[in-house]
Amino acid sequence: MSSRMSCMAALLLGLLASGLAHAHAVINEANLPAGTLQFITIRITHACGESPTTAVRVLIPEDVARVTAGYMPGWTVERRMRKLAEPYKNEVGGMVTETVAELTWKGGPVPDGLFAEFKLRAMLPDTPGKTLYFKTIQVCEQGDLRWIEVPKAGEPDFDFSDPKNPVMKVKEPSPFVKLVPRPAGAR
Repeated sequence: MSSRMSCMAALLLGLLASGLAHAHAVINEANLPAGTLQFITIRITHACGESPTTAVRVLIPEDVARVTAGYMPGWTVERRMRKLAEPYKNEVGGMVTETVAELTWKGGPVPDGLFAEFKLRAMLPDTPGKTLYFKTIQVCEQGDLRWIEVPKAGEPDFDFSDPKNPVMKVKEPSPFVKLVPRPAGAR
């Protein structure tokens, strides 16, 4: 990788970590090991204008399985399921034929000026280098925000024509995580 590309990648990671990337629904864990069971935190950083957030819907990527929603006091969780293309045996020998397609947390509310973190646990596909998009819809008392845009295939997420001021290419970006190679011995 060239030093310019390394510098741009470091800048991008810094922006994402600091919340300056102009995304308002982000996954705290930028990189996770492929083929592992992981905790994922989706952070909603503001309301719809001044209208409090009352629900958060997260669409689970097709190749993510074994999804469990995290508990949040004052919120309920609904799960919409989908059939698995390939059923598998669970730890106790039972057949698993479906998995979570969508999670919806309802409750709160989360007032403007505060943030909330919605957690889930999931088995990630064993495809290092892949980016998983967890399209998220933030529902407020008045209006909603649809964090569902993904960059076009083969295009970067940011325009680096001005390296000091990278610009995100989509207006309402979907929260995402990049899959990295699993460390030796990790499960």
